[in-house]
Amino acid sequence: MSYSLFLYPDADNSCSIKKPELKSFLIQHQFCASEENQANVDTLTGGKLLMDYITFLGCSPALESGGTASTISVHAFERVCGLGGESIQAIRFPGCKHPISDPATLLSDHAPDDHWQCPDCGQQGAMHSINWRKTAGFAKIFIEVKPIFPGEAIPSDKLLNLLHSFTGSSWDWFYSKSRHPEPVVKL
Repeated sequence: MSYSLFLYPDADNSCSIKKPELKSFLIQHQFCASEENQANVDTLTGGKLLMDYITFLGCSPALESGGTASTISVHAFERVCGLGGESIQAIRFPGCKHPISDPATLLSDHAPDDHWQCPDCGQQGAMHSINWRKTAGFAKIFIEVKPIFPGEAIPSDKLLNLLHSFTGSSWDWFYSKSRHPEPVVKL
């Protein structure tokens, strides 16, 4: 399974962003290629300006002459949810530093403001205190770019500023294994 880059707005401000409007915005700014029947297309191909908006380091993604093999999906949910947790690095509980053995399950069991408890030592803390190391995010809407290698696809300030001006919200990103995301945390 390959990795994806997920972009997401601040969870508190993601409620007013609608999937069709965001897809149209990404197509208009050539982040995604234009599709004839874009309302019914779930996965779009990378647009002409994708490489201006995402800095690809190393050999990620597999480049084709004149374009990229990247695909872009917009995932929208009715409630703020957590996605991600899959990482190539160990994610640890704050304080005790015990490794989190199954971060995706921890995300599915808790909301961002809930508390976790370390199964090894019993220490507790808030979910938002965990350093997810760019492997998880909480929002109602996500942009997924795949395939990438973690740390080798970085959104440019140009893209983050463009998304901020469109949505009125700050945007962040994380890396996680690609699969059709399901909301794993509901508020």
